[in-house]
Amino acid sequence: MHGTTAATTVRLVLPSDVRLVDIVHAAAEKMAELAGLDADAALNVGLALREAVINAIVHGNGRDPGLLVRVALCVGRDDLRATVSDQGPGFDPAAEPDPTEMPNLLNTSGRGLLLMRAFVDDVRFRRRSKGGMEVVLTKKLPKSIGGAC
Repeated sequence: MHGTTAATTVRLVLPSDVRLVDIVHAAAEKMAELAGLDADAALNVGLALREAVINAIVHGNGRDPGLLVRVALCVGRDDLRATVSDQGPGFDPAAEPDPTEMPNLLNTSGRGLLLMRAFVDDVRFRRRSKGGMEVVLTKKLPKSIGGAC
């Protein structure tokens, strides 16, 4: 991938089963490495995508194996972009409680959005017109390497 002129995209479609999250994490980490990110940055991309997919499976699709999670990993000239979409009812990310404030500090969940934002350069959410949510995670690449996503 390094040094190519065209974007490279990998797509995964999964049933809502958390046992499959490791596959997505590994794919994201490998794509990030191939895009030229160092091992630490590649791991961070994998962790951010892992959180996004877990949220899609658990919160978006309610662990319903009949509902799908779609993942697209695209390496472009300037960034690696991961898009995750679910088929659930959606949510308002701005309405989610801040896990760094009391009384949320001791909650056993609720840190996924915080982790995603910590591990990549940009996180955007949108409601899909056909239902469900879509999150786009973007990690800037160290130098120009390919085409546009």
